[in-house]
Amino acid sequence: MPIHPQHSELNDGEWKLRVLAEAWSEDLWRVVSSTIARQPAAKHPQTVRLEPAGSKSAPVLFLKIFHPPAGIDAVKDICRGSRAARFLRQAVALSAAGFFVPTVVAAGEERKGRRLKRAFVLTRKISGEAVPVFLRNRYEASDALPWREKRLALESLGHEIRRLHDAGFVHGDLVPSNIFVAFEPGGGFRFYLMDHDRTRRYPKGFGRSLRRRNLVQLNRLPLPGITLQDRIRFFRAYCERPEWSSAERKLLFWLECKTRERRREIDSVDSTGNFRSLMSWKVEKSVAA
Repeated sequence: MPIHPQHSELNDGEWKLRVLAEAWSEDLWRVVSSTIARQPAAKHPQTVRLEPAGSKSAPVLFLKIFHPPAGIDAVKDICRGSRAARFLRQAVALSAAGFFVPTVVAAGEERKGRRLKRAFVLTRKISGEAVPVFLRNRYEASDALPWREKRLALESLGHEIRRLHDAGFVHGDLVPSNIFVAFEPGGGFRFYLMDHDRTRRYPKGFGRSLRRRNLVQLNRLPLPGITLQDRIRFFRAYCERPEWSSAERKLLFWLECKTRERRREIDSVDSTGNFRSLMSWKVEKSVAA
C-alpha cells in the first residue's frame, strides 16, 4: 500500500496497515480485526458501524470491508493495490485538492504472498446526510427546505461537481447517496464525497466520457422535492454559463436519452413517456406502492 504523509505504516502478520497515529490504538485494531473476521464472504463490500466503547466523546466510525476478489480481478490485484489502497489514495488526493471527504482513520490489506485476501477502510462519521435522506427529511417534513435554499444547494452542487471534473477527478459511483450534505456554520452548504475505491484522477483532456457517466449517475433517480426545473438548474450551474452553447444543448439532450435508457434497464420502468413525469418523485412513490 502507498504511504501518505499523514498516515503511518504498521504491519501485523499478513496485514499491512496505514493509520492515523493520533486516532489509532491496539484496542481499536482488535475491534476492527475481530469485526472483519466475523463477516461472511460477500461479493460486494460490507459497511459496519462501530460505536465508541466507554467514551461518549469518541467518534463513530464506519468500517468498509472488501472481501477476496474473484476471476480476473484476483489476478489484477496481484500487481496492483487493493480497493482499500485506492480508496485511501484518492481520499488524500481529493482532500489536498480542497474537496470534503470523510477522514480515513486506517486502511489495510491482508495478503498471502502477493495474493490479496481481504482489505478494509475505516473512516470517521461525518456530520451530514446523504442527498436522498437530506431531501426527504426536508421535503416531507413540516419545515420543508425553502425554495431559495434549495436553489442555492442545487447551484452549489453543480459548481462543486464541475470543479471536481475540472480538477481531473471522475467519481467511481456518483449516485446521490454517495454525496452527503451538511450546513455550513456561516450559511451555505458543504458537500462530502463518499466511497472512493473506484474514483480516478485523469490528466487534462482525458476521462471526458466518464465525466458524462457521472452526470447520468446523479440524474437517474427521482428524488424528493426535485423537479425537472431543479435538474435544469443543476445542469446550468455545472455548465457555468448563463447561455448554453450548442455543445451543451447536445449534452443535455444526450443526458435525457441516457437517463431514459438507464431507468428502463435498471429500474424496469416504461421510459418512453413525458420526461417530467418519468423523473417525478410522486410518480415513483405510487409505482413503488
